[in-house]
Amino acid sequence: MRAPIHKLSVSLIVVLVAGCTTYWKQKKAIPTKTTEPQSYSGNAFDEHIRSTEARSPEDERLGFTLPPGFEISLFASEPQIGKPINLAFDARGRLWVTQSVEYPFPAQPGSGHDRLTILEDRDHDGKADVFTPVSDTLNIPIGILPVQDGAVAFSIPNVYKLTDANGDGKTETSRRLLGPFGFKDTHGMVNHLRRGFDGWIHACHGFTNLSKIAGTDGDSITLGSGNTFRFRDDGSRVEQTTMGRVNPFGLTFDDWGYLYSSDCHSSPLYQLIQGAEYPYFGRLPEGIGFAPIMKPHEREATALSGLALSSGTTFPEPYRNSLYMGDVVKCRIYRSTYTFKGSSPVGKMEDDFLRSADPWFRPADVIQGPDGALYIADFYNRIIGHYEVPLDNPGRDHLRGRIWRITYKGQLDKTGQQNWTKASLNELLEGLAAENLSVRMTVGDQLIHRIGKPAIEPVENLLNRRKTTETQYVQGLWVLHQLGALRDETLLKALQHPQALVRTHALRIVREMKTPGKTFYGPSLAGLNDASPHVQRAAVEALATFRDLETVKKLVAFQQTIPAFDTHLAYTTRLCLRNLLREKSLGTQAAAAPWSPSDRVALTESLIGVNTEYASQFLLNTLKSATLPKDTELKMLRQTALYLPPGQRDGLVRFITQKYSGDPGSQYKLFTVIQQSIKQQGGVINESVKQWGTDLAQSLIMPPKPEWTYALEGDLYLKDIPVVIRIPPATTLLSPDIRLFGFDLGGFKGLVKSPVFVAPPSLVFSTVNYNVKTNADPENRVQLRLADETAQVIARQDLPKTNDYQAETISWDLKAHQGKRVYLELVDQSSGLIWVGNFKTNAVQVPAINPKEQGEQQRFAIETAGESGIKGLEPTIQNLLTSPSTPYFIKVASMRALLRLAPDRYTAQAVALLSTESTPLAYRKEIAGMLGEFPLAQTGKVLEEGLKKTTGDIQLELLKALATSPDGKDLIFKQVRSGILYTRILRQPGLEDRLLLNATPRQLSDYKQLTANLSPIDETREALIKDRLAHLDASATGGRQIFIQNCSPCHQINKEGGMIGPQLDGIGSWGSKALATKILDPNRNISEAFRTYTIKLKNGSVKTGLFRREEAASLVYANASGEEFFVPKKDVVETQASKFTLMPDHFGQTIPQEQFNQLLGYLLSVK
Repeated sequence: MRAPIHKLSVSLIVVLVAGCTTYWKQKKAIPTKTTEPQSYSGNAFDEHIRSTEARSPEDERLGFTLPPGFEISLFASEPQIGKPINLAFDARGRLWVTQSVEYPFPAQPGSGHDRLTILEDRDHDGKADVFTPVSDTLNIPIGILPVQDGAVAFSIPNVYKLTDANGDGKTETSRRLLGPFGFKDTHGMVNHLRRGFDGWIHACHGFTNLSKIAGTDGDSITLGSGNTFRFRDDGSRVEQTTMGRVNPFGLTFDDWGYLYSSDCHSSPLYQLIQGAEYPYFGRLPEGIGFAPIMKPHEREATALSGLALSSGTTFPEPYRNSLYMGDVVKCRIYRSTYTFKGSSPVGKMEDDFLRSADPWFRPADVIQGPDGALYIADFYNRIIGHYEVPLDNPGRDHLRGRIWRITYKGQLDKTGQQNWTKASLNELLEGLAAENLSVRMTVGDQLIHRIGKPAIEPVENLLNRRKTTETQYVQGLWVLHQLGALRDETLLKALQHPQALVRTHALRIVREMKTPGKTFYGPSLAGLNDASPHVQRAAVEALATFRDLETVKKLVAFQQTIPAFDTHLAYTTRLCLRNLLREKSLGTQAAAAPWSPSDRVALTESLIGVNTEYASQFLLNTLKSATLPKDTELKMLRQTALYLPPGQRDGLVRFITQKYSGDPGSQYKLFTVIQQSIKQQGGVINESVKQWGTDLAQSLIMPPKPEWTYALEGDLYLKDIPVVIRIPPATTLLSPDIRLFGFDLGGFKGLVKSPVFVAPPSLVFSTVNYNVKTNADPENRVQLRLADETAQVIARQDLPKTNDYQAETISWDLKAHQGKRVYLELVDQSSGLIWVGNFKTNAVQVPAINPKEQGEQQRFAIETAGESGIKGLEPTIQNLLTSPSTPYFIKVASMRALLRLAPDRYTAQAVALLSTESTPLAYRKEIAGMLGEFPLAQTGKVLEEGLKKTTGDIQLELLKALATSPDGKDLIFKQVRSGILYTRILRQPGLEDRLLLNATPRQLSDYKQLTANLSPIDETREALIKDRLAHLDASATGGRQIFIQNCSPCHQINKEGGMIGPQLDGIGSWGSKALATKILDPNRNISEAFRTYTIKLKNGSVKTGLFRREEAASLVYANASGEEFFVPKKDVVETQASKFTLMPDHFGQTIPQEQFNQLLGYLLSVK
């Protein structure tokens, strides 16, 4: 929560002068957006529990809308099927469907009643007429893949091989291939099993769950939420293919062999890079960064399911090679196209492909059938939310389910309707030329798994035939490879094939060989110079299997030729180099080899991801000899600081302090990294680092006067400086090299003012504006004033209201005022934002130093003074604490530092601040909370007195402070018995956990006796929710500012905000009731991914936070402000999982009805 820096009267904001000179501007066109018919969106689609009633399949069908010429028909429905989750076709053209009545609760082992059914359309009328039950004893089955003698399927908790030896569709035997997988969260798990060109089965691993699995070879992998993996169909081996993302639920291949995937939370679409790492909650990128995305999040909700890539010609040209993806919250199917820039796909969101007028439509899977039609698994339901609605809500439907089939004017691929299990060898060879990729893959599997070795010679002959198509050639290569019969001369010929598609796949086969002979080194190397970027990218991956210094040198040289727009090729090259250099012998050799200056710098881009001593030493040596951009230097030094041996730390400190002797800001960034490194390694800060911190504290405690100034409207409690330097949002299409300046995140109203400068003949600059289209908010503006007593406005530009970031170039003719002293003003009067930058003159520029960083540095200096006992800074810190102009977050740091310097002298002053009503509540809560950080022997008496003088939230924070010690617990119980405290206070979130943590048997008995007769508080919360909704005015504006103050430290919307809690893009689809419940009663439904822990340390202190990750010698948590903190493992006495979320539960008291209306109005608009 933010709180006021200082109180400013609205009168402080200078009255705007209307007069202005003539100006000229260039403005980007604002794209027009069509209004969606209310029948496909609106309140009925925003409710987590749909208020409409279920429709019959026919009535639901009548409510669909598709582009002209497309037709939708019912393929199957209840009662023949249950609730479908995943779909897959077999070689006979039959559709396999996993269904669940158990969801969302898993059945007890051995007692599942979920089904796997084969659907068959024998009369080809577009509707299933034969239903063969494969199994009805499964447990929330999701992923399914038919194979030659049965199927591979996931059912809690394993992936099984279901064997059907006689082909009647019934399972004779079931054998575990992989598992057990985690299943504490049942709405993701193992899904979308897809056979790859490589013969492996590829799959997604669902949200939250943690799984450690191994093949029969004993080699194991650990999957934490997100992630994708592949495994052999006999369970002999499993490999992790990507790390990160949140809840991937969809996989599909294209002709090039690229694998695409949808994700429910990070970004909608990805072209996956094998071995890459992608964003995930709380995950920090490694040195080479996260892999690139394919398209940013736009209007999709965060509930994306299934992914199909249309292949063949059954759809008209504009709809071919499109990606189709379901949205189970917004009840529609999206379509995205993409174009290649180099080898990198750039996605473009097209008009929605399918919309439904039925709020129960839940497209859980989308696949293309062998006949060219799209098939949709409709998990038809009143409720789809896993966390938004209690799992046991009786409104969840367990009976209805539909499968829909979409065609274009009835056109079908007749080839795809063939029963390939009966096809002859020659028919299979011709089938490799099918237009539909899924058919070609099926035919290839038949050649491999049914025909086997007798197919080898015919396939080889096919590759030598002049009329063989490129797709036949590609499939033939993979058939031979999987059969272990691909001759070296055949592969060498393919590597020189005239078609880039063939050369690309040939190089992919080289990569799969793992240890290819030197025969293929030259052709793989030649691929780096290929005219096709796809071939180049496949060559990079192939070369990564040749683990020698020569390969490293060639890849380093190639890396410097990659165009900036080919992000996927650039990342793949960095990744492959990093993986090579992580092998100790090769990495050590490369680090010691002679390199040209340019090659040495290029090599650092991959070595920065190698977490070893030899890599850190190489980075440091490069820094000593090369001239690099400052950001690059700092990134390299951060990595060096983390992994350089402790014995070399003093030399690193000397290097940093000498190199940045006049730049304490850069030193500060590196100092914090070294601190982090020491904590991660479980070490102790030595004298040279301590002295460095002391010197920095003295340099940074009083930052220079800012060049640009700001004045806020209103009484806001801030936890940092509200103005910031930023790069442009990606949607503005401005260069990422441009720096913009203005209020942070757009939640603030007021003025931002430039320094005075001499007016040039003209002033040209860029603005980025975000101002929601409402009548309540006035337009933002940017204007130029004379710096004299008149303060006349001589140029002004009003900025339009827009629901998205809008970039403009503004040009003012100032010849009439050239040479006069002027200053620029940003007038932010909305709940949006305005940023300026990209000035085409040296007369004025954005600040050289980010003011927000200066605030962080000052806070660091104060905290360091307290931690290191720098008595000489005590008077300065006292002045900061008492000065009216000091921001409150600096006051909080000052109070904590003074308590550390002299707790006996300053505890009374801290407690006195708690009863000072003129200070903001949030500030006083911060002060109260920090008192728990100090031994009760020093603060106990004063705290006990403070309890008598405080109430509400302040009193609760003091109680939390007392509850960290045995004596404090006893004092609390005593005051409850005496009636000074209400009994229900013992059940307050945050206090209850601390009372019970490390409590003695006697204290536990006291707690049980005191709370035995307390009634549940749910009724009180429910009454509050109903009252707020009864008085809700969702049209209220200004909610973005409320969101910034209360929510953005942990939650992100449109890539802005923290990543501690869930991202909230598309949150408007929740509806008002679900949002109100989550805000006012956040502990009602808690995702395990966001459960908090209470940690008792050896020094007696207690911390509370959300677990983020584990380092070598420390655990990393995040506090309620979204800030990470490290806890050394050796200092932990006890860790206790909380039944409360990190999200504050006091918003019912701290956000009054008017602000609540504004907040909900804003959140409901985020769709």
